Amino acid sequence: MVNIWGKTRGDFGIHFDANAPGSAGCVVIRNKPAWEAFQQMMKNYELAGLKTVPLIVEYQR
Repeated sequence: MVNIWGKTRGDFGIHFDANAPGSAGCVVIRNKPAWEAFQQMMKNYELAGLKTVPLIVEYQR
């Protein structure tokens, strides 16, 4: 759980979203080639035996 500007958030997802406004707090990848590259990178991490991947999200007002 994280607190962003007075709102507590958790259970973030990462998904492709090319046309819907907003993401309900998830991390959105809007570019199809970037989404496909992200999916491949995650598969490579899994094949390498990684169980967790650190994620830093920066919010801008």
